[in-house]
This record gives sequence, C-alpha cells and structure tokens, in this order.
Amino acid sequence: MKLKTDLYTVYGDLLLEKDTEVSAAVVRKIRQKGEKHKQVRVALKNTDIFADFQKVFDDKRYINMFKGPVSKSEICNIAGKLRMENDLIFELSYMKNNLPYTYDHVLIVTAFSIKLALTFRPEDYDMEVVSHCGFTHDIGKTRIFIGILNKTSKLTREERSVIETHPVIGYLLLNYYLKSDRRDCTLANLEHHERLDGSGYPNRIKRIHKYTQLISPIDVMDALMTRRSYRTKAFSLRAALDYLIKQADMNRFDKNTILTLISFARKDKPDIRKMYISEEPREALPEELTHDKYR
Repeated sequence: MKLKTDLYTVYGDLLLEKDTEVSAAVVRKIRQKGEKHKQVRVALKNTDIFADFQKVFDDKRYINMFKGPVSKSEICNIAGKLRMENDLIFELSYMKNNLPYTYDHVLIVTAFSIKLALTFRPEDYDMEVVSHCGFTHDIGKTRIFIGILNKTSKLTREERSVIETHPVIGYLLLNYYLKSDRRDCTLANLEHHERLDGSGYPNRIKRIHKYTQLISPIDVMDALMTRRSYRTKAFSLRAALDYLIKQADMNRFDKNTILTLISFARKDKPDIRKMYISEEPREALPEELTHDKYR
C-alpha cells in the first residue's frame, strides 16, 4: 500500500513522503528513527484522558452493558495503571481537539475491550496491552483529511481508498513511537479492520491477533450506534448486535465474542452457552454500512 499523503509525527516531523510504498524495510526504518527519539511513559490515571475515560460509563447507550459482572472500578483500575508513552498522550489530546467523535469512540472501545478480556480468561491477556490497544487503535484516523471523514454523501472509490490507509498509518506511527516495544499493540492497530474470512483491509488476512479480535466487534458496534455526518440516525443496540451476529455467522468475527456482547446487553447477563438468539431482524442496514463500509 502507498501513502496518500506525507506522514508527520504529532510534533510535525516528517516520517515518510507521499507515495511511499509501505514495506518491511520501511517499517524497520521508522523504528530506527524512533530509537533516536527519547520516550517517557506516563501513568494514565494522572492524565485528562483518564478523567474522560471514567465518563464513558455514563453513556446512556451502554448503561446496561456496563453493569456487572465486571464492575466499572475494575475496568478503571486496569486502564488507570497503564503507563502510556508521552507522545501518544499528545496524539490522543490532538484527537480530542480535532476528531472528538473518534476520541470518544476509542475510550468506549477500550472500556469494552477490558471488560471482554476480564470476562473471558483474564490469564490469557496482558491487561496493559488490552488497554493500550484500545486507546491507540484509531490513531491513524488523525492523519485522514477531515473533509473525507465528515463527508455527508457517499464516498468515491479514491476517498474510500484514502480512509482504508488509516490502519497502516497508525501502524507506522506506533512503530515510530514504540520502537520495538509492545508489538501486540502495533499489530492490533494494523489489523483492526481485518476479518476472519479475509474480507477486511488492508491486507485481507484471515489469522488475526487475539487482541484485535477484542477490539474489532466493538469498533463496529459503536460506529453503528453513533450519529455521523453521513448517517443522522444512530442504530439501536439490538440492531447493531443483530448485525454483528450475522457477521459472526459469516465467519467475520469470533462468535463467542459477539455472544458475550449480547449477554452484556441483557439484564440477567445469561451464560452464552444457554442463550437464545432471535433470528428476527430489528432494522435494515443502509447501503453505506454493508460490508463494514463505515468511517
């Protein structure tokens, strides 16, 4: 994949020029540049980002989903312990000021990713990695022309191809900021629009990292349930979950992950092995959202 525009750090330093073909050699070069840049890690609980994170539990769309069996305090305790690179704190602050929808979105994705990991087998996940992956998975969106992200009409093929560069951009930025550290986080960034059947982007792979599989369904759910410039109607929780279960039936998402999200949405929080799923559709999805064509 070629870059559609010059790529800069959050400080305005040029990393790669437009039309650069992204390759393994280019990624190594990015890491080497990063090695020359001193990095400081900050406890997230000491930042404004953490204060904003604590507010997502008051989002009316998800009030019931955030009720037990995993508590708000457990989720916040994990997120607050994350020591995040200072450069990425600045990136998230930039996102908050310039792409507030995306900023709120990454906070929600992080909270649900932590809850999913704690609900599954916590010993299988490094909770600091889960938190980091959630907060940083959409960093690449900050380098996409805002006129494309906020376009009210259908995207052209070229505009769609620009948007589909954002996982690669995020991957490059994280390789610069993280160097050779936290490789799980760089992969989660690159893969968060990939699907288990190979229908995703940018690389159409089928083997997807376990941390990515926590993030991807929540990424879709929140996109469906949020009003956007091109879609003034937000979908109900039931409609969004209907969509996800159909995607799981098409082998695009891990079905147990989707069933767990459905269990979160139910008052009695049933065991997914005994849960009944109605096949009756709630709402029809607009063309803009078919095949994950959302922004």
